Amino acid sequence: MIIINMIDGEKITVSPDTVLVGINNYSSDKGFYLKQNYVGDIDGNFDKKGSPLNTTDERLGIGGFLLSHQAFSIGEGEDKEIYFTSAVKSISVVD
Repeated sequence: MIIINMIDGEKITVSPDTVLVGINNYSSDKGFYLKQNYVGDIDGNFDKKGSPLNTTDERLGIGGFLLSHQAFSIGEGEDKEIYFTSAVKSISVVD
């Protein structure tokens, strides 16, 4: 299991079936938007070829996910909080 440690002290637990949504900024002449770029979990329930989050060292998959997006949410839906990746302090492994 992975813990995403935020700079404000919040700890976000990521288990193998936790849905991670990667979000990036998107703008056009019509306005400013956030665009969902990735949805998946470590177990690979969203990826036919296996999850890119599922790496030998779990920190690498989650770290790569965080560095590849400007924001993220835990789970899908309009009620899910959006975190900016710039607020992540560290990630750690918990047994």
